[in-house]
Amino acid sequence: MKIYAINGSPRKKCNSAQMLQSFVDGVKSINTDADIEYVNLYDYKYTGCKSCFACQRKENREHLCCRIHDDIHDFLDGAFRADGLVFATPIYFFDITAQLRAFLERLMYPGVSEKQIPTAFIYTMNALKQLKEELNFEASLSTSKRFLESTFHDAPESIYSFNTFQYNDSDAFTEKFKRYVPEKKTRHNVQFPIDCQNAFDAGIKMVHKILNLQSEE
Repeated sequence: MKIYAINGSPRKKCNSAQMLQSFVDGVKSINTDADIEYVNLYDYKYTGCKSCFACQRKENREHLCCRIHDDIHDFLDGAFRADGLVFATPIYFFDITAQLRAFLERLMYPGVSEKQIPTAFIYTMNALKQLKEELNFEASLSTSKRFLESTFHDAPESIYSFNTFQYNDSDAFTEKFKRYVPEKKTRHNVQFPIDCQNAFDAGIKMVHKILNLQSEE
């Protein structure tokens, strides 16, 4: 069982990464032999789609993959042979990070997977849950989810963490950013373990979905 765990955050040890690890821990709790490939997107040099259309040329249609050979080419190629894909990202300006968006452009434009591949999104954000609903963040997020579903024939599981705690050294920041720190830290200590458990449970759910699909082959 091969699963790509893709971190679209610039931080490798903070909220998005921790929830991604919880998801993987959930996978491993059911399948200890699962092959997990971590991809920290900010480690690599690449761009979004360049509209070269090379992936759409007749001679290239037998192999669904972006034809640009940069740092992420092998990950894009491997994704279509994976059994599961999970993406973690903080929310910037109501949407996924630019790095993850660029990766998804390159991943999904070449074509549609021949098999169903379970997918999931982990979202972390500074915003309150009610603000997400009032400002309709879901409208922004739904585009990526809709295209991911059409590419891999699976509606992505969505796991959220709201009102996240982002730094300890609050005195180093402007009043605008530091005034909420004590409240956020208190909430984080209670809520974030619950969010991580939700990610853990989603990892378990993905394994069961993959096993069910494999049993039908």
